Amino acid sequence: MNMMTLQRYKNELILLIALLFIFFAFMYKLSANTYVKENQAVIQKQITEINKVTTLKNLWSNKQLANTVKVLKTVVPSTKVVSFSKKSKKLVASYRNLTGNELSKLTNKLINIPVQIVLLDIKQSSKNQYTMEFTCKW
Repeated sequence: MNMMTLQRYKNELILLIALLFIFFAFMYKLSANTYVKENQAVIQKQITEINKVTTLKNLWSNKQLANTVKVLKTVVPSTKVVSFSKKSKKLVASYRNLTGNELSKLTNKLINIPVQIVLLDIKQSSKNQYTMEFTCKW
């Protein structure tokens, strides 16, 4: 191509470069918009997790929780409680000869109390008899 040909199509070349610039600017805008939306979703998820942690922290620091944990001792007859020791914010309990209904009541109570279950060991000792040991903390 010589210089005369470029001079003749000068306006068309400027228009082509402008259209390419517009196209790439539009593509950049779309990708930036997607990036912002993804970051907003991530931030919203992190805010939700922080709120959950704050709620659990408030539940675990509640002084009534220690009294609520004592309910686990009275769910079944005291003859079936082998050991029940509560030290500061940790509970270790052991039960023997539980029936299926008693085991169900005890596990439902344990699950519905806002504690972290560290250890849960349930064994069947005979046909309808179970032993249960658990450790939880808050």
